[in-house]
Amino acid sequence: MEYQVKRIKSKAEIGQCALFCVDHFMWDRVMEPKTYGRMGYIEGKGFYVEMTCEEENPKRTFTDYMDMVCKDSAMEVFLAFPEEGEVLTNDVMYINFEINSNAALYAKCGKGRKDRLKMPESYLEIADCKAVVEEKQWSVSFTIPEAFLKKECGIKDLGHFYCNFYKIAESPEVLHFASYSPIENETPNFHLPVFFAKGKLV
Repeated sequence: MEYQVKRIKSKAEIGQCALFCVDHFMWDRVMEPKTYGRMGYIEGKGFYVEMTCEEENPKRTFTDYMDMVCKDSAMEVFLAFPEEGEVLTNDVMYINFEINSNAALYAKCGKGRKDRLKMPESYLEIADCKAVVEEKQWSVSFTIPEAFLKKECGIKDLGHFYCNFYKIAESPEVLHFASYSPIENETPNFHLPVFFAKGKLV
């Protein structure tokens, strides 16, 4: 499984990028909302993402940066960047961007799940998180800043990586977990890069 990320000149060209579907539902759930999106790469800016979920009245409690949006209804992007020659494990450098329908963002980076570092707030303007809630669906758009990936995460090569896209709601009344690349784990855990799909800039 490989997701090819097209190089684009602006956000307006995101429609030219490949569609991904977040359609592997896992673990316990009370609903299965249809979720899909596109990701492109803008030179010098970073990875630009647009995602849509066909879900009415999404749970949206949190409003601030680094709130636990996974307790709401959230869409997420995880990108893993093994160093050259490094074997893909769950302890490689990876980032997680999680956003709810209030456009509240939760973003961290690190090697493995423990002791992860939050993205400095100075990058929020570049991330430019936006959300639109409609009657039958909601959508988000944001940029994963290239400067954050290179300066804070120490990533040298953005051309080869691994990726997964998620839809989540941990609250019991709207519980569900879905991914683009399936995760073979007995309990809910999105922080497993060994199950991510290959990513490639084209």
